Amino acid sequence: MLPTIHRFLLLACGSLLALQVHAAPADDAPYTVPRSMVETVTTKSAQHYRIMVSWPEGKAPAAGWPVMYVLDGSHYFAMATDMLRNQVCAYPCPLEAGVIVAIGYPDRSRREYDFTPKAPPGPPEMRLDGTPYPVVEYGGADPFLDFIESDLKPRIERRFQIDRTRQTLFGHSYGGLFVLHTLYTRPQAFSTYVASSPSIWWNNRFIEKEEQAFTRKVNATALPRETRLLIGVGEGEQTLLQRELRGSATETGNLEWRRGRRRMVDSTRELAERLEELSSRNLVAMHRTFDNESHVSVPSVALATAVSMAFGIRPAEAK
Repeated sequence: MLPTIHRFLLLACGSLLALQVHAAPADDAPYTVPRSMVETVTTKSAQHYRIMVSWPEGKAPAAGWPVMYVLDGSHYFAMATDMLRNQVCAYPCPLEAGVIVAIGYPDRSRREYDFTPKAPPGPPEMRLDGTPYPVVEYGGADPFLDFIESDLKPRIERRFQIDRTRQTLFGHSYGGLFVLHTLYTRPQAFSTYVASSPSIWWNNRFIEKEEQAFTRKVNATALPRETRLLIGVGEGEQTLLQRELRGSATETGNLEWRRGRRRMVDSTRELAERLEELSSRNLVAMHRTFDNESHVSVPSVALATAVSMAFGIRPAEAK
């Protein structure tokens, strides 16, 4: 028989352990998205990406699931998944179930590099006081697009049955710039492109040179299938919204100066007007200005529109 002191210690430890088990509240567990996975994928050039995927219940339709690829995935993955699932579950069902693939980073973001095309350096963007904004490394859009096309898409298609005719790409800000670059240089990569607040101003508006080359090519040879482009922007991306007037004169002055120079609202509208001329060449270009939204608030409403475009039930499928 154990000495009395040992029996006491064992009972005390057991009671404490039981107390710890029962005292831990059930909501201490981290929230997880049902039917989802997260993995780190390493490219041939030793770049690491955090890939988040969600998928529907049940068997894929004969043609496969529609899919939406989302840039800045750490910000938008759960939001996009919830937006889709809420509308698939509603009655009558306005959207069809599908797969969402979000691309992020396991550590430091490289979005300034991954989302920008290789281009000669333009004049630096200046602050109101005449000082330049910090220069960041850029020009990795093509290797990043190679990763999506040659590595990520085949990886997703090995796991899920995907409808290759219903693939959407969504990006915001620099991500929107990357969406335009993808359309201009590899238009057959996706069937729907959603460029939210694309940084057309970047590097002395270099993306407009790619637009011109794209327009010449499409005018010569039409796109092989209907390709949709939505360009979205917040109403307050060229001026200041009322709620943004609370900061100091220096803060609001710099913000108003930057927005005025970047001309986000005018630039996106003018771009859509130019691309609308390619409607007979299988490009459907649309423009949306979202009321009372700024550059930081508009992604959620633009993403909701992207989800509707990516997973909307086609007329032939409606019951």
